[in-house]
Amino acid sequence: MSELIGKIKEKGIRQSVRMISVKMKKQEKWDVKNLRGKRKNAIDKLLSREFDTVIIFENHFGFYNIMLQRPQHLTKKLADERTLVLYNSYYDVDYKNPSRITRVAGNCFVLDLYYYRNEILRQLRQKRADRYLMVYSTDTVPMSRIRQYQQEGFKILYEYVDDINPDLIAPGRLDMILERHESLIKDPATYVIATATRLYENVRKINPAAKAALISNGAECEKFPPDQKTGEKEYLSWLRPDSVKAGYYGAMASWVDYDLLKALADHPEIQIILIGIEHDASLQESGILEYKNVRFLGKRPYEELAGYAHFFDVCMIPFVVNDITESTSPVKLFEYMAMGKPVVATSLPECKKYELVKIADTKEDFVEDVLKLAEKGKSEEFQSRLMECARANDWKAKAAELKDFIKEGGMPDSVKKELKNEQSEKSCKKIWTDRNNKKNDRIYLFQLYCADFDERENLCGIE
Repeated sequence: MSELIGKIKEKGIRQSVRMISVKMKKQEKWDVKNLRGKRKNAIDKLLSREFDTVIIFENHFGFYNIMLQRPQHLTKKLADERTLVLYNSYYDVDYKNPSRITRVAGNCFVLDLYYYRNEILRQLRQKRADRYLMVYSTDTVPMSRIRQYQQEGFKILYEYVDDINPDLIAPGRLDMILERHESLIKDPATYVIATATRLYENVRKINPAAKAALISNGAECEKFPPDQKTGEKEYLSWLRPDSVKAGYYGAMASWVDYDLLKALADHPEIQIILIGIEHDASLQESGILEYKNVRFLGKRPYEELAGYAHFFDVCMIPFVVNDITESTSPVKLFEYMAMGKPVVATSLPECKKYELVKIADTKEDFVEDVLKLAEKGKSEEFQSRLMECARANDWKAKAAELKDFIKEGGMPDSVKKELKNEQSEKSCKKIWTDRNNKKNDRIYLFQLYCADFDERENLCGIE
């Protein structure tokens, strides 16, 4: 007993509880009799159909345990009649019964791979399906786990979604994630999916010949109808009919420009609505909540966000411009547009790609743009254009892009376009000669389509 008390003092109560929970989980102390057999039967049933493709998403953040973002949306849309998607979660909130497997949508399932991994891999050895392991760049899936899948014939889908930055990743994990990051990008078998141009360029710097695609974030447009309204009385009673209502939802974090929001709040005719989780202490420390024309509503369910945003005259992306935000494709950008809402953003590269988004370089410009767009946003024609842009960036479209990328063997778009125009070895050589700073794509093209390396060397001058 004294030894146990000593360990608890050494580890702390929280860490001790976690360790006990893990040991109980390994022994399945709380499970009913024959539960392991039932889980095997569940996999038998799940894999009884013949799928063309199986995608397993290993992660440590779960499905409903975090805000609904890219991983949940993309995996749901990747699943179809011929594609099975298995999304890992270790969190109880994702399960309704002891089987620890939940159908999310169609052929997309959340399941606890702690229990199911070995049985799934065993059964897949008998299947002809193409197999892919999806890994998130800022998550902590170790290389040892990734190699386990590679040894089973899985190809890697590496989702490069954020700048690998100490402000986003715990110091104790940063070195491991950076080492894994370079290792995966340098691996010629890895399919790298970058969500922002800056990330895509970083991939090319690490490995000019990488199989890489730029696929930004998107929106689940059907969840953001422009006519949805909340009935929350306290919120509605606070809104003034004569004010300009500027809204933001998302993480309240250090990358939010609170000084910019204060500049807005200095105008009493503007009401500011903030919705989301407190990612860190920045909101409370900023002083923005001291303004009478600012209201922080806290977290609201994903399905209800459109009801609150319905009353925004203008939607905001008020981010500080830094390494993190310059590499960010904001999901909220497309969700705002899906509701037909005008958007004002700071000078973020991924927002500047869309002419319908108003970009403000200074605090003064931001305030002015909010006031102007409040009037412009009433135009039905402008709203229609915004919604059209959102539909073009629906998660269904993003999933289709990713499937095409895989189907094409990771071939860059620039290569595909030129391949269509090639008529002879002469034209191949001309492409090689004329294309500046694109040697990586040329090498990949001729690796695929020339008969052997000697031919590539003679035809294209590859060193």
